Amino acid sequence: MKKIMDLWLYFYISCIYFLPLIALLRSSNKSSNFLLRRLLFPFEYLIQRRLEKTTNYNRGSIRAVHIFIWFFSIFSLMFATAPLIFFHEPLENHTTLLLFITYYCMLAPFCFWFQPRNLKQ
Repeated sequence: MKKIMDLWLYFYISCIYFLPLIALLRSSNKSSNFLLRRLLFPFEYLIQRRLEKTTNYNRGSIRAVHIFIWFFSIFSLMFATAPLIFFHEPLENHTTLLLFITYYCMLAPFCFWFQPRNLKQ
């Protein structure tokens, strides 16, 4: 059961990190603005890019949505732990993966709250 739950957590990590990273690397936008933050938090960057198009680069509304996303990402941690609790798997067996997911979900939106102005591309 431990290996199955590890696979679930790896799948969860791939959905919040690796799949957005692949989508980001395949995109036509090859600018080097905020490259490190873009590679560390690709899902948040894709959300950022979508928000910029939707709100016509309004920084206040983009920041407000990122603050809301922070609360939503903490709430989404239940999706990572729900199968573990449902199958009565001890959380201590998966501490490393759960801590990585928790800190990633808490740090990613926070890194996009305070950012310098980006030139319209």
